[in-house]
Amino acid sequence: MKNWLTNGDTVSATVGLPADPIPIEQDYEMVPVDRISTHPENARKGSLEVIRESIRVNGFYGACVVQRSTGRILVGNHRYLAAIEEGLVEVPVVWVDKSDEEARRLLLVDNRANDAASYDYTVLVRLLDEQKEETSLLGTGWDDADLVTLLAKIDPDAPEGWASFDEETLQTDHQCPKCGYEF
Repeated sequence: MKNWLTNGDTVSATVGLPADPIPIEQDYEMVPVDRISTHPENARKGSLEVIRESIRVNGFYGACVVQRSTGRILVGNHRYLAAIEEGLVEVPVVWVDKSDEEARRLLLVDNRANDAASYDYTVLVRLLDEQKEETSLLGTGWDDADLVTLLAKIDPDAPEGWASFDEETLQTDHQCPKCGYEF
């Protein structure tokens, strides 16, 4: 069932649940880090330094989702590694009873869902600017260089007073002997 209501520029949607939603059996507990392990098939390569900074500034939030039968992490592999590097001896875990095939599917969708996401750059820049003004960008995973890059995505024109160059007539003094790139 879908009901669409419009109010100016916003749209609200009510979507009905499937006839028989699948209940998910899961248990939450604090677990010693040596009782669980990263999943050997996790293809994602996360930024441990960004996650470690977040743990130092914000604490460990969320939980690792772990397959009960194997003790392998399905969601949160890099948070787990960063937690160990930061000296944590326990992490929050949500235990799930999943077959190996179901576990692999969760591992894959967790990584893919992040890849498929996008940003509203205007909102993101506003949030980062507010954060920077109130305290700092520390613990956000963003820095000043990122903010400059984001600003360029919102307003790709060079600021007033910046020099512009015609790439066709630009004089170069050097050329790379390997690739021929001129600079």
